[in-house]
Amino acid sequence: MFKKNREELYSLSNQFIEIFIADIFSKNKVNMDEIREKVSDEQREKLKSTVNQLKEQVEEFLQSQNTKKITEKETKEEPSSPLREKLKKTKTDNEDKEK
Repeated sequence: MFKKNREELYSLSNQFIEIFIADIFSKNKVNMDEIREKVSDEQREKLKSTVNQLKEQVEEFLQSQNTKKITEKETKEEPSSPLREKLKKTKTDNEDKEK
C-alpha cells in the first residue's frame, strides 16, 4: 500500500512539474530544442542530482508521516465506557479519602 501511494505521488508530482515547466516556457516563448542544445552536460548532471535529492527528502518526509500516524494509532487509547469511568473515579476518590 505504501509503495502504491508513493508511486502515485511520484506520478502526480512529475506530471505537475512537466505542466508547470511547459507553461513557463510557453509564456516566455522558449523553444525546447534550443534549450536542449544550450544545456551543458555539467548542468544536466546538477539538475539530475537536485531532483534525486528532492525525491529522497520527499520519501523521508512520507516515511516520517506514516511512522507518526502508526505510533499515534498505537498510543491512542480506546474510549472507556461511562460506567468504567465512574468506577475509576470512585476508586480514586476512596483512595484519597483513606489517605
